[in-house]
Parts: sequence; C-alpha cells; structure tokens
Amino acid sequence: MGNYALFFFLFSSTIFFLEASVRFPARGFAKILTEESAQERLSLYRSFLLNESNGSRFHEGYSMQFRLRHMPRRGNEIVKTGTLYGPFLGSGVSRLSINRDFQKNDVAHYLFINGENPRFWNFTMDESQPKLISPAESLEPLIPGMNQTAFDLLMPFVFWDGKYKSSGKVAGRPAHIFSFICPSWVTEKKPSWKTVTLALDEAYDAPLRVEILGNSQVPERTLILRTYKKVGDRWIVKEIDCLDRTSRSVTRMRITFVALGLDLDHSLFQPENLVKPILVDPKLYLSTD
Repeated sequence: MGNYALFFFLFSSTIFFLEASVRFPARGFAKILTEESAQERLSLYRSFLLNESNGSRFHEGYSMQFRLRHMPRRGNEIVKTGTLYGPFLGSGVSRLSINRDFQKNDVAHYLFINGENPRFWNFTMDESQPKLISPAESLEPLIPGMNQTAFDLLMPFVFWDGKYKSSGKVAGRPAHIFSFICPSWVTEKKPSWKTVTLALDEAYDAPLRVEILGNSQVPERTLILRTYKKVGDRWIVKEIDCLDRTSRSVTRMRITFVALGLDLDHSLFQPENLVKPILVDPKLYLSTD
C-alpha cells in the first residue's frame, strides 16, 4: 500500500485522513512527470480504490457528523446536517444520511459503492425499499438547492481515460493534475461539461481539487479543500467547498464530530439493509473545533 495507507480519501466524502507526521502546507513544487510515470501513478491510484473497495476489514469503522452550508449569491443561506459512515478508513463503501427536514423527521439515506462501475442507492421515508440510482441521477444535487452530488462523492471520472496535464501547487501542496473527457451519459445531462481535472497530492496521491470544465476552460464546478484539523493522532480535512459557476453559489461541507475505531457490521453496507439505522454511542465522537 505504501503512501496510500497514510492518506485516506472518501470523496465520497470528500474527507482525508493523514498520519500525525504529515504537515500542511508542504514546501516546494511537484516535479514534472513523464507520460509513462504519470500513467503509472494514475493506474496505482485506481488500483488502490478498487482494492480498498473490495477489502474485507469491517472492524475499523468510522462515523463523521457534518454540516452543509449553502451560500447562494442572493437569498438566504441553507444549512443541513448529516452523518457519513464507513467500514474502514479508505474503503470505497460508505453510507450517508442527510437531515432534509428536522420537523418532519425527513432523512435521506444513501449507500455508495465505488469502483469501475460505481453504484449508489437511496432510501427516504417516502419509499418502501432502497432504490438504485441511475448514472444520470448522480449528477443531481443530493439536497435540492445545494451543490453537492453523488457524482462528486463517487468520482467515477477517475476510471475514465485520463491524461497527464501538468504539475504545480494546489491547496498549498505539490500536486499532479490529470484531465478526463466526459462520456456521453454526462454530456447528455450536462451539455456544458467537457472535461474533469483532478489534482493528486504528490506525496500521497490523494485528491486535492476537482474541476469540471466547459469549452472556455473556465471551471463550471470546483471542489477544493479549505481547512485541516488534527483529531487524535490523525489529520482530517475539516472543510471542503463545492463552487458552482452558473449559480455563483458555494456549498461548504464542514466536519463537526468524528468517531474512529468503530465496530460496524459489514451487513449494514449492503443495499437491502439501508433501511436499518447505524447506531453510534455519542460519547465516542470527538469535536473538530
């Protein structure tokens, strides 16, 4: 696993975990890669995601409570809360619960399974059983009026045909930038989308920034890290912004509490059990403030 084991990514969650020795920001710039070494790096990252997705460890679970704050260019802000769960750090399998309406006890539950053919399901109080979501539906906001989508969380573009673009500094760290051409199922739903760029951390091959570009090469959407926080002996990304150019709005995901080392039954991460709640002792959560 090498450096991958140090830097866990759930962009599904858009969250990173690092060992305590990692420092931010890092000095220096990323070295320019040859095409061969760039493709090897991208291939290793893909393999890491697939291997982790198929892992069998289910006694190192985590739970992260978060707040989504939508800041439109005009109008009132919208705030929602939720929780992200996973069987182990770095797993490609995760569950997400978002409180859509506290007064009505309206909670939307999602199951994400990453890989070459990523899949996700959702379950709400209006349905009798979990529903498999189509690829096109993954481009729609998880919460109406906000920016984050299942596409953002699953990052299926990682498995598209990717080309090395450049190297530089992103979010204060040396990074290598790759470009991916959007397939037809994406452009049919989002005609203005042409390519997706991904900035991978040079040391840990973890995503630092994602940009969706149109013909003008001006980002239609951007996901970028904002702040980090040390919780226990690990660093986590505390805040990530999702910017939408068309609406000129920002939805900020802020991790508020984290519980690690949980014993979560692997069956809870199967589609048919999405109706079952995941119960975590509140005393196990650590604040990120």
